[in-house]
Amino acid sequence: MPNATQLIRQDHKKVEGLFKKFQQTKGAQAKRRLAENAMAELEVHAALEEEIFYPAVKKEVEEGSMVQEAIEEHQTVKQLISELKGMDQADEEFESQFSQLVENVQHHVEEEENEMLPKVEESELDLNSLGQQMSQRKQEMQNGGRATKKTSNAGSSRKSAGSKSTGRKSAGKKSTTSKTAARKTGSAKKTSGRKATKKSGSPSKRRA
Repeated sequence: MPNATQLIRQDHKKVEGLFKKFQQTKGAQAKRRLAENAMAELEVHAALEEEIFYPAVKKEVEEGSMVQEAIEEHQTVKQLISELKGMDQADEEFESQFSQLVENVQHHVEEEENEMLPKVEESELDLNSLGQQMSQRKQEMQNGGRATKKTSNAGSSRKSAGSKSTGRKSAGKKSTTSKTAARKTGSAKKTSGRKATKKSGSPSKRRA
């Protein structure tokens, strides 16, 4: 498993590869797919750095000015990504806006790899432990969509089971109603029997 700085460099390399493919590709639809892949990678990468890497660097390595500058650069990248996502695929400005994103990311990567990462690697920071945390968090973010779907399915199963249970309760109510009707029928028969006995007795008294 890569340590923290190795993981960051790997992410940088992957995104740079997507940038090159974007430049070499023809067709708006194909370019849009590559751009979306690059933006998704950048969002996960920025979250990892801001949640785990930068706080550790700020605490153990330097007072925070370098980290603050990196966070501000992230905000610029996030703003550009937000604007790109709101553009239509056929928008003529999409490619020029994406080129602006590429320039900002490349500037950020250059500063990070030439200044921050070497300084961190010379420090006493536990990069292996940090890398493990970042790898785990990255996997969680990338698998987040599938986990939500599983939870949703589980909820549907519980609802189905509840419906079956309600059905059984309804069947029970029907059974109880049938028994009640049977009792009423029995009582009615007994009552009719008593009335018949009284009527048959009355004429006998008159004859006597």
